[in-house]
Amino acid sequence: MSWDVLLIRTKTNREAMDEIKSENIILFSQAEIAREIGKIATELGAVCDCQDLSWQNLDSDSWSIEFNVGKNAETESVMLHIRGSEPKEVLTLLPVDLNARLIDCSTGEFIRPGEPTSFERWRAYRDQILGRNEM
Repeated sequence: MSWDVLLIRTKTNREAMDEIKSENIILFSQAEIAREIGKIATELGAVCDCQDLSWQNLDSDSWSIEFNVGKNAETESVMLHIRGSEPKEVLTLLPVDLNARLIDCSTGEFIRPGEPTSFERWRAYRDQILGRNEM
């Protein structure tokens, strides 16, 4: 069970959700995502595995992120499947470094720097479903 976040980049990165048009989306390359994951891994002391460019991983002691980049060399968006704790540092670095935005799939809203996400609500739901107090 993961908390899912979508990475997307548009020409202005200012459009409202319902104003995003495919012609305004700037593609990501698999290699670009791998370079960014490697950079973040170095900065945070995390471990990256980008051997499979379609499904890349970034792991720390407290969280794990799978990056579903897709089989094509370029893609309109990247889905992040997050497990463990909220990787706040990654959620801060990733959009800045890639000139992109993150969409919280639990709310359908953009994640804004410094503002709370739905992660804690998602974790409480996860723990209830799994019958755990903490993961």
